[in-house]
Amino acid sequence: MRNLGNIFLYNNDNTNKIIYHQELEKIGYFLLDTDNLHKFTLYNKEIIPNIMLFDFANNTPTEYILSLERKFEHSSIPAIVVSEAPKSLIYDPNISHYLTHNEAQKYLESILETYCVGNKKHHILYINLKPYERSDFSKSVFQSKYTMFEVHTINAAHQYILKNTPMIICVNFLPTLHQSPKLFSFPKIFYVDNTQNIKEVEQFLN
Repeated sequence: MRNLGNIFLYNNDNTNKIIYHQELEKIGYFLLDTDNLHKFTLYNKEIIPNIMLFDFANNTPTEYILSLERKFEHSSIPAIVVSEAPKSLIYDPNISHYLTHNEAQKYLESILETYCVGNKKHHILYINLKPYERSDFSKSVFQSKYTMFEVHTINAAHQYILKNTPMIICVNFLPTLHQSPKLFSFPKIFYVDNTQNIKEVEQFLN
């Protein structure tokens, strides 16, 4: 079986242990699963992961989550945090995705496949640099007939574009929107606000 990608998992929780070891390894991912931060950091220097995944137990202090996020803030590798803590408390501008444990069960495999395998043709790549705000736009897309891949960092957006082709790119941060022609060689890039809905850009999806 070919290796689909290297997933480095810092994990101090057992909620999704079965999913990680039965589902991901069965599909063909190499999974390093540890709650030893030294080991996690050491392997990160020896083997380049495709994704860094952090799964935190409910009793993990937010200060610890933030301190661990900051240890990898210079990495260009997409980082996913799985936690029940509110995004507003554990937000870090270098984290690509925030998932609850239930959301990880539903969406993690698709996220990994998008980065590692690619060939996805989502209607929208949403660069949401304000994940701590209301998510009306994301909800409206989820309830529509359209597909969307949402990221919270520019690095993650770049990694997405390397292997996937969206119909349009939406950005909710004006300075990034103005820089987008230099950041992405892509013709259809639009501004949306988190409080808007899919109707604002639907005309560009037909």
